[in-house]
Amino acid sequence: MMLCCLMVMAATSYGQQWETVLPDSVSISGGFINEDNTTELVGCSGNDGAYFKVFEDGQYETTTFPAPEGKHLILQNLIPLGDGGYFVSGRIQYPSDSYLGDQRIMILDRNLDVTNEQTIEVIEGFIGFNWNSAAVIDDDGTIVLLVSARRESPSIPGSYEFRGVLFRFSQSGECLNCRYLVADPPDPICYIQSIKYPELLNDPFDNQIIAVCEGRGGVQSLLYFDYEFNLTDNFLIDDISIPEMGPSWQSKYVSDPYVGYWYNANEMLLVADQQDTVVHNKPHLLVGKMNREGEIIEKAEINKPDTLFYAYGGMAYANDSTVYVTTRCHTESWMDPYYPCAYLVSTGLEVLGKVELWDELDYFPQAIFPTNDGGCVFCIKGNSWWVEPLQKVIRFSREDFNPIPCSVKEVPQETIKALAYPNPAKDELNIDISGLPEHNEHRIQITDALGHICMDRIIRGEGNVLTVGVASLPAGMYTYQIYNDKKTLSSGKFVKK
Repeated sequence: MMLCCLMVMAATSYGQQWETVLPDSVSISGGFINEDNTTELVGCSGNDGAYFKVFEDGQYETTTFPAPEGKHLILQNLIPLGDGGYFVSGRIQYPSDSYLGDQRIMILDRNLDVTNEQTIEVIEGFIGFNWNSAAVIDDDGTIVLLVSARRESPSIPGSYEFRGVLFRFSQSGECLNCRYLVADPPDPICYIQSIKYPELLNDPFDNQIIAVCEGRGGVQSLLYFDYEFNLTDNFLIDDISIPEMGPSWQSKYVSDPYVGYWYNANEMLLVADQQDTVVHNKPHLLVGKMNREGEIIEKAEINKPDTLFYAYGGMAYANDSTVYVTTRCHTESWMDPYYPCAYLVSTGLEVLGKVELWDELDYFPQAIFPTNDGGCVFCIKGNSWWVEPLQKVIRFSREDFNPIPCSVKEVPQETIKALAYPNPAKDELNIDISGLPEHNEHRIQITDALGHICMDRIIRGEGNVLTVGVASLPAGMYTYQIYNDKKTLSSGKFVKK
């Protein structure tokens, strides 16, 4: 184990509290935020596994764990234990195949000293564990780990397939149970075909573990397991009309789902990108409520012209009424440079605000974590094919996401001076909405002179004037547009002085 202390901080134009740039050999895989708002992360630094502690002011410490000779150790899951220590899992990468390796399990004490360590190889018939994994702590304090393992297909010579593997560990690192989710010939849903972006949930209302991953035919699925890893139920996630033909044949399907916040015993929050070839003809971000059977019962779609949204990096439960979600945005096509974006969304599915990191072209989101004061820590990584692959950790406040309040009120008609007034505006802009159709959902969008969207929000409340707080906008020319899903209803320009 090696310890070093470094700090790199920079101020940029999008209003974050601080930004820490980690060395170019670093990559983050997972972590959490403590009660004192320090961020604890795991990943790799060069060939070694690494733990990072980022303090509230942006300074950080790094502790490395050497990889076996000639191999690469990537730490992927970090779970705090009751005694102040940690359960850590990762993958020892094979030199011959960067997507395969053995599982490394470590128990660390509060000083990050290794108290138990083991390497787990695949069973006979498999050739290695795949590159991604997920872990969760169960009600009894045991840790459940989900990985996938590759093997040669028993039915298609020369091809490979993946099967899910579930482990249960004690807090001391003892393996209590292991099950390979295999059936030959394969049951169409009782195995995990791929876990590129797996999710594991501890069901707070029942003694079950829920896996969110690709199941039957590569379709996103909910799989329910009891304590002994017996499959007790399974459902396909909604918006798939012909599941037996696979998602590429559908007019609508969801991919890369992230599931986390529970509303009640029957509903949870889903974040995914939704491909709709009939209406949008491109991926767009979906935030919705999903029941335990995988049915999306209410949703909000984040979509704008000539932009592709891919769910990427995850979701963070912020408080009783809001969550942060992350996405990777492309302009025009997926071949264009992309940039990371994070949204603040109410649990009532209203988009309250966002930060778009236009300065970080070809950076993608890796994770987002809520802070205890309502803000968040956003981890992004440069794409090594396009830009220098730097790892950045950025701290945002809640106000960075929602700097433009708006409200609807009823005023006497004779006091309405213009369609938009005062113009120029300093603190507030009033917009006459008395001519909008009633009983329809409308949105307002404000863009700056470069076309960047500063606000895109649902108009709520009854009245004839919409008041927008523009005090936080830089001085300049802006365009507002009030619209619904069919057309633009009102638009105009105003100057912020």
